[in-house]
Amino acid sequence: MKKQILALLSLFLLAGCGGEEEKTFSLTAEEKQAYTETIDGVMEEFYWDYDRASLHFGAATVPENTEENDRLFEASAACDYRLKSKAGQDAVLAEAALLHYNGDAAGTLQCWFVGGNLSGVAYTGGFDKDYYSLMERNPFVADGEFQAYENWTGMSTAFTEGRGEFSPEGIYSVGKDANGNPMAVSIQNGAAAVYRYNGGLSRYRNFSYGNGLEATSATFLNGDGVKLAVLVSSIEESGESDTEKTYSRAERIMLYDENLHVAGEIPLEGELCTAIGAEGDRLYLFIDQNMNVYEKGEENWSIVGSRKLKHPVSQFHAADLDGDGNVEYIMTDGMDLYLYHHTGSSMKKIWSTHLGVENFYGPITSGDLNGDGVKEIYACDTTATTIRYVLTEKGLQTENEDIEYGQCIYPCDFDGNGKTDYWLVKDNIDRMGQLYLANGEE
Repeated sequence: MKKQILALLSLFLLAGCGGEEEKTFSLTAEEKQAYTETIDGVMEEFYWDYDRASLHFGAATVPENTEENDRLFEASAACDYRLKSKAGQDAVLAEAALLHYNGDAAGTLQCWFVGGNLSGVAYTGGFDKDYYSLMERNPFVADGEFQAYENWTGMSTAFTEGRGEFSPEGIYSVGKDANGNPMAVSIQNGAAAVYRYNGGLSRYRNFSYGNGLEATSATFLNGDGVKLAVLVSSIEESGESDTEKTYSRAERIMLYDENLHVAGEIPLEGELCTAIGAEGDRLYLFIDQNMNVYEKGEENWSIVGSRKLKHPVSQFHAADLDGDGNVEYIMTDGMDLYLYHHTGSSMKKIWSTHLGVENFYGPITSGDLNGDGVKEIYACDTTATTIRYVLTEKGLQTENEDIEYGQCIYPCDFDGNGKTDYWLVKDNIDRMGQLYLANGEE
């Protein structure tokens, strides 16, 4: 934790001793207005907001150029404000509550003015309450204790084109059949489509349910007996013309064995369930802001616990991003992306975006497409364009320079050689894609 020595006085500075006259800190209305307009400009430039009612000014001294103040100077320099060059000088420090555009609290904004000019800007936030650049939008809100971080320099070039067909709607989950062949399940046109790689990638099974019923989520499990679960929902429409809305009510979870034969079902009695997921042989069902945990007993599946969240879940993905043996839970409610750790009987939020508007569409996937040992997260936005998130020491950050508008990347070890392959969908009318296989050699 950093140590700051700031000579910040809110009401007075340099109180005189003996018979000296007290010197006070004050700003004229014109100075405050000029400083505030500068701050407003910075907020607009870097796409932030702040609580104007919390803004206050005080006299300060720019911290000395020491190692313990490096985070402040680095954060400011990242926005092209070289505060280090003003170390030790008198300054006016403006502080305010920093806000994301959706109103979520981000931390405390600091703007340093030397000689009437803005010389430094940063904010304190994240779980460590340390300094961050305004370029760093979403620091970790809890310590994920990750053992490795992404070293992103671009996707590996060690891929060859493979034969295959796959859904442009993406991968909901991956598993293996009775012979160990890799499988991936997708949801398209209300059906659960299972694809298998066997010399090439092709559709292996297609589960549709008819009579107003649709598959709305699916996941593979690693336990004995049941290998695939599909959430089946009824679709109801109400309203007319522009006010028409569609509602889905979950009716049951269909269960399939390793040969993809029906192995049973879990009735749901029309609850408003939004997604299912799994880790090992545990099945997760998301209802409103709850995650119900199912386990298989000797005869039936039953709820063994429930985890409370602060948001609904439309898509779920579990993956060990950094290879430390601990699984990360990645979720979205359609507006924001969330990263959790499952600790005992609760969910510990590690990180999230702060968008607050409809942004994510379709399933979430992960894979190591640059071969550095750390998985990236891939999610599509509402324009059907993939957003890539990479794990850094200061939170997940986007790396999309190589992704064109309308392109979708779905990583998966399709051929089972232990390396991440991917299915690439380009921005064209038929949304046809191409399989790219990672070379098996080191």
